[in-house]
Amino acid sequence: MNRSLENIDYLFAPRSVAVIGASNSPDKWGFGIMSRMVRKKPHFNVYPINPKEKHVFGLAAYPRLTEVPTDVDFAVIVIPPEYAPAAMQDCVAKKVKAVLVITAGFKETGADGARLEAEVVRIARSGGIRVVGPNCNGHFNTASGLFTTGEEDIKPGPVGLVSQSGNFGGYIVRQGTDKGFGFSKYVSSGNQADLSVEDYIEYLAEDEDTKIICAYIEGLKDGQRFFRLAQQVTRKKPLIVLKAGRSNEGASAAMSHTASLSGSDSVHDAAFKQAGVIRVENVDDMVDIAAALIRQPLPQGNRVGIVTVGGGFGVVAADACRRLGLDVPPLPQETLERLNRILPARWSHANPVDMAGTVHSSYGCIGNMMKTDGVDAVLVISCIGYVPRLPAGLPAETAESLKNYHKMMVEGELKLVEGLFDRIDRYRKPVIVAAVNDRRESKPIAKLADYGIYTYRTPEDGAKVIAYLVRYGGYLARSQ
Repeated sequence: MNRSLENIDYLFAPRSVAVIGASNSPDKWGFGIMSRMVRKKPHFNVYPINPKEKHVFGLAAYPRLTEVPTDVDFAVIVIPPEYAPAAMQDCVAKKVKAVLVITAGFKETGADGARLEAEVVRIARSGGIRVVGPNCNGHFNTASGLFTTGEEDIKPGPVGLVSQSGNFGGYIVRQGTDKGFGFSKYVSSGNQADLSVEDYIEYLAEDEDTKIICAYIEGLKDGQRFFRLAQQVTRKKPLIVLKAGRSNEGASAAMSHTASLSGSDSVHDAAFKQAGVIRVENVDDMVDIAAALIRQPLPQGNRVGIVTVGGGFGVVAADACRRLGLDVPPLPQETLERLNRILPARWSHANPVDMAGTVHSSYGCIGNMMKTDGVDAVLVISCIGYVPRLPAGLPAETAESLKNYHKMMVEGELKLVEGLFDRIDRYRKPVIVAAVNDRRESKPIAKLADYGIYTYRTPEDGAKVIAYLVRYGGYLARSQ
């Protein structure tokens, strides 16, 4: 790791934290930070700094950081901007290693704010302090239990996230959590007066807890460094980027939001492709692709086998695949013969494989598609995700019969899912499951998620994920 990034460790895993602006008042940002610090019982000491309080959340408060009797690794500043330079002077005196400035009112507000921001950074650099922000909403590390942001009930996982927008970054975290996966680390970079998106990506590239890096970017502080770094990072970890500011209006909004120069979108787009960056258009795509990359292998080519319980789904999926540059090849004779042995005569006899409503044949159809040499990825639509429903008012005998049927269906899908795990590992082909409906109550879908395989809402969403995986896999193959 670049030696200039070493102090970032203190940002994510400090031994002691000071909150400058800690408060007992619920309307203050320092209240929320202290609340999370105390409730999570982290493995580090916490020191509230507030000259007007003797105790904050039951902890002894200090009028100034310099009066804390022990060393402090990391400090959070949540006081008005005009007091930030003095607070940073105290951080230098205390030999703090990293400081997160949540406070806004700096470069993003104009010339006066820019001068104030420059003064804060000048002071920090005189003491070798690395600065996050200002004008950001915090960060977290699920491994250490450190949360300075409001997004807190986040389970540990392999996805690291950097966002120039705090609120939008929080939205991405919530969407990923709703999808079912966990995060390793998150940081809102704000104005990037010192540490930048490039620094955090370089750090996450070496972080053992992070397997996939996501970034929301409004403007690059050092474009050349970013693309040099991306070429190195993407060879070992996927880098998924949502780059905003495509339009003139979006670029202007980015400038007023985090004082970021957005730059030429066509130049960014070409450079992203050359560096192997997975550029997405929206948060849904970012979350969907990150979910796929957690556990799914990359396809060796663009040939997709489609298995569906109904013909309409197959038509829509095939159209989506072709539109995205994917191939839906005819099936070889040996595959057709294997499918003939497990499907009724009315099945489609082609790719997509329409099972004609025989959902109990899903396991065999998916398995046969995976072992087919001419298929690189399998798109499974509405074949997994059974949810038992027992209508009210049924006669007792009928209700009992329906319960037994429900049990058989769920147990069959659970067996399918267990076998699917082994086959993905054996054939090294991604199996993308488009459950179509909301199947959060489904035990088989939950079992898939436990294994790190997540489902997609529509056939088009599933096809889009495969297309992204194909492009990234092709980039890696060319870069070897």
